[in-house]
Amino acid sequence: MRVIDEAPKLTQAASVGERVLTVLSVAVLITVLALAGANRVPLLVGCLVLAASLALVLRWRWFHLRGPGRRPHTKVEEVVFLFVPVTLAIPGLKVVWGNSADTAAAWAAAAVPAALLAAYLVLRWRR
Repeated sequence: MRVIDEAPKLTQAASVGERVLTVLSVAVLITVLALAGANRVPLLVGCLVLAASLALVLRWRWFHLRGPGRRPHTKVEEVVFLFVPVTLAIPGLKVVWGNSADTAAAWAAAAVPAALLAAYLVLRWRR
């Protein structure tokens, strides 16, 4: 019985800090992608914005894969996360090539990967 009691609990809810970081990450992702997409940025800056966005997304994935006591990913979480890096191409094309879009289109394009990242992280909140 002691071994069972000492086993990690995989059903713990996400901490308040993790939830706050989720909201901040999604806000930063959508803001940076939208601002870079609405303004004409140089190629190097566009590449850096896209690389930083991908790094943010992958960092959350690694956080959920490597953390001790984390439950395995469900099929839904795997599918949702699969599309997060792919949808970075929607605003990324405008950002990298410096083709500025109007403000509404830039925010709409940035909202797609941000919404999918938010969906993935909210799905991971229940452990």
